[in-house]
Amino acid sequence: MRAIPNRIIAATMSFVGLCAPWSIVAAQQASPTTQSTIQAGGEILTDADSVGNDIRALLTPYRQATISSLVSARIQRIHFREGDRFRKGEILVSFECEVLKTRLHANLAKLKQYELTYNANRELRKDDAVSKLELALSGARVEEGRAEVSLSRAQLRKCTVKAPYNGRVVEVISNEFENASIGDALIAILDDEKLEMILHLPSKWMTSVSPGKKFAITVDETGKRYDAAVIRTNPKIDPTSRTFTAIAQILGKHPELRAGMSGNADFDPSR
Repeated sequence: MRAIPNRIIAATMSFVGLCAPWSIVAAQQASPTTQSTIQAGGEILTDADSVGNDIRALLTPYRQATISSLVSARIQRIHFREGDRFRKGEILVSFECEVLKTRLHANLAKLKQYELTYNANRELRKDDAVSKLELALSGARVEEGRAEVSLSRAQLRKCTVKAPYNGRVVEVISNEFENASIGDALIAILDDEKLEMILHLPSKWMTSVSPGKKFAITVDETGKRYDAAVIRTNPKIDPTSRTFTAIAQILGKHPELRAGMSGNADFDPSR
């Protein structure tokens, strides 16, 4: 085997000696970065713990509902379609309820008959022409007739579905001229006048985040920044993700915002 010249060995040892200090310096510079992600007790922090302005938020409607039928009848008309805006008290769906109308008229006629009988018995009772029991029974029939009329009117009111609040139609589930049964879904609506947002915050922030806490959010879909405030928090902590849920609301009115949009919340619990 051929011997390696002494000058080559000396050059190699000199190069290693020059590189060694740089390796030590690099290790010293890297160690603070690693230690900065570890607490005194040795607990490793997550990104959500170390970065306060990287919290995702989802906009949700303040209220939403799927309206179901309260009567078994044929759908006469659906007054609004997907995306339409409505006001509280406006009719959303109406039914053909001729049977219920007829029943109400019949009950009104019965009530009139009962009242006539009771009034006649009251006059006859003055002359002892009827007994107290017969008078009381005729009075009870009047109360029964009034209850039947009230029931018929209540059932007839269910033939029109009115909007419980201002909002928009999300989905029309049933169709006009279909026969609906009690409990069948008719129309889905939501209240988008006040949008809420859901945030999942690190559990260690729970003591510093309370209703009224203000922050800002940049919505992806609009690219705009909005002021917001926490309105309530969930007291339960998720042990898996070590987060808790906060519900917030964007301050002011912004017609361009829609439920389902999302963005980054600039959330600093120390402020």
